[in-house]
Amino acid sequence: MRVLLVEDDIAIADLVARSLKEHHYAVDIAEDGAIGWEYAQSTSYDLILLDVDLPKLDGISLCQRLRHHRCETPIVMMTAKAASEHQIRGLDAGADDYLVKPINLGELQARVRALLRRGVVAANSLLEVGHLRLDPRSCQVTYAKKCLALTPKEYSLLELLLRHPTRVFSCGDIIEHLWTFDDPPQEDSVKSHIKGLRQKLKAVGATDWIENVYGLGYRLRERISNAEEDNAEEDNQKSLPQQYHQAVEELWEQYRETMEERFIALQQAIDSPILTPELRQTAEQAAHKLAGVLGMFERDEGTQIARHLEKIFETEPQPQQNQIVRSLLQRLGEILRQDKVSLADSVAESASLLSPSIPETIESESPQTWQKETKTEIASIRSWTVLAVDDDPIILATLKQMLEPWGMRVTGIDNPLKFWAVLSQVNPDLLILDVQMPQLSGVVLCQAIRANPAWQSIPIIFLTAHQESATVQQIFAAGADDYLVKPVVGQELISRLTNRLERIRLLQTLSIKDSITGLPNQFNSSQAIAALINCTSSGCFAIASLANLKQINVQQGHAFGNRILKQTGQRLQAIFCNGEVLGYWGNGEFILGIADTPKAVVQPQLLDALKTVQDSLQVIYHAAVVEYSSNSSTVRTLYQLANSLLANS
Repeated sequence: MRVLLVEDDIAIADLVARSLKEHHYAVDIAEDGAIGWEYAQSTSYDLILLDVDLPKLDGISLCQRLRHHRCETPIVMMTAKAASEHQIRGLDAGADDYLVKPINLGELQARVRALLRRGVVAANSLLEVGHLRLDPRSCQVTYAKKCLALTPKEYSLLELLLRHPTRVFSCGDIIEHLWTFDDPPQEDSVKSHIKGLRQKLKAVGATDWIENVYGLGYRLRERISNAEEDNAEEDNQKSLPQQYHQAVEELWEQYRETMEERFIALQQAIDSPILTPELRQTAEQAAHKLAGVLGMFERDEGTQIARHLEKIFETEPQPQQNQIVRSLLQRLGEILRQDKVSLADSVAESASLLSPSIPETIESESPQTWQKETKTEIASIRSWTVLAVDDDPIILATLKQMLEPWGMRVTGIDNPLKFWAVLSQVNPDLLILDVQMPQLSGVVLCQAIRANPAWQSIPIIFLTAHQESATVQQIFAAGADDYLVKPVVGQELISRLTNRLERIRLLQTLSIKDSITGLPNQFNSSQAIAALINCTSSGCFAIASLANLKQINVQQGHAFGNRILKQTGQRLQAIFCNGEVLGYWGNGEFILGIADTPKAVVQPQLLDALKTVQDSLQVIYHAAVVEYSSNSSTVRTLYQLANSLLANS
């Protein structure tokens, strides 16, 4: 599990971090509130420990800001002030718990375990699934009373799966939960730990408990004995597939009248002695809406009939089409009124009614079918916020039912004219837009979003009932990232959304961190140094340059060069970990900004850190340190001055 500790007292931070790491938690330390905010924004934490009296941004304000931005991570406030009013302020700001310094580490561990149990199936301190048990207090793991000797990362991985037995975790998600910024692994390393854990579980009889979910990640899958099957069958009645099935049926009953009204609009159009343009347009829209939703309720034949009717009503039906239209309407009415059992028995009866150009019943996985095939509950990889705009309330309700079990918060708008007002309130991670809406088309709305600097980079996925190349080209020309054809299929929707959102997270990480060293990149670190200069009276700016990087890459390969850069970044982070700004600017250049410290102190520390890398890897580093004052210095002038010293060294 991954914990963010925001504490400016070095001694307390080190003591608390050591205590947490002994219990296999991955701990990131932020020395002030501003850095804590950046950390909390850039990754997902299972718990945040937050000091009240912090520089730059105090703990109360940071807690309020996190809650304002819908951060639901448990927060424990820490302070030396025992007065009740301070505790009340912290709890009112959104904290879940409160600790008074000096902190009792045993009490801290107990409170951490209690908060991490939120949302866990078991209410006691033990994490149990079947015969598999993990005790967070003793860090002991057993299966059928046989002890498992796990490495710290294997233990943490198993704890993560046991705390969330219904969730699917991608490799990126596992990295976020179990590794700190200081030591990010490669994806192959995650797979290696998965393999090791599987082998040790198998050795004690727990075979195939960690399951691959194709295209998504890993989840815990319990294998039960014959003796337990009867009890398990009873428990499975309450699992997500059944809940989903029941919820979809409730939605069908809730909106059955609305779909009947759409059917009546079609009936009136064909029964009217004179088909006016208004009646024809109403019929076309009704068919369009039915085509978009019936398949989502496992009535794929109804979707195909509605699409055929929509195509017919695009123009005035010819007299010779009247009989086929009436036959299609008759069958559509039967589908709307049948339950699923009788519907499944009679799907093939009306295949001959459909035009040869219209495919027969779609052989695709419906949400319920897909959920049944998974056999166990599936939940979200990460909590994301989705804003869906569709004039059909049935589509919006069904999207919520599909996505919310995965932990996605879904807000629906059935009137696109309200979009901009809701957008700023919801602040979504992703948009889902319908193409065809009467008030404002999704294409026009997408173009407006892409023209807005504040929102032009947000991912947009379209829903459309039409798959013609002209419609697809129009969607992508407006700035869409992807599209789905109605009726929406659960598995495809989840896969598309999670893949898109995982890419967002990767891009967000790459936008602030260098992928090789794990240090802030040039843009991010230069901004941090500029802020450091503005808020402090004096300090130092330093460059450490790997002089023979190009030669190393040519002679020994880029993999070896990257290894040197990574080790250098780790060494610098180990030495300068008390609020200094570190960055990697490319081409072997490491940058350091440190406030209120003279050159006579910084230079020996930097040279000692570099000497360790130079001696172990036989490389050459040159370093230059310059002092600054906030009244006369900028990042650019300091960089120029330090480079001139390097050139003359």
